[in-house]
Amino acid sequence: MKKIRLPRQSAYPKKIYFADTTYKVVFKKGLDCYGKTNATTKVIAIKKGLSERETLTTFIHELLHVIEFEGPVKLKHKKIYQLEVCILEILLDNFL
Repeated sequence: MKKIRLPRQSAYPKKIYFADTTYKVVFKKGLDCYGKTNATTKVIAIKKGLSERETLTTFIHELLHVIEFEGPVKLKHKKIYQLEVCILEILLDNFL
């Protein structure tokens, strides 16, 4: 199996658009967790310095929160963790 090269934090978009809403994506030092999405300020914060795989997994997780906050789908946090793993595997197996 060939080794997959995941994007570095600097390659991630600075903004995400979904359901007529724009979220700013920032990488921050000192977060107490891997990532946080604030529905009020429309900011996705991801911990600076994570591995490439941790960053991608966290990014997917936070995008699921954006869908939860802005879309018609309400997700419990346990379901977000389950979906994050599935989406990551699909991406790794097919695109990256």
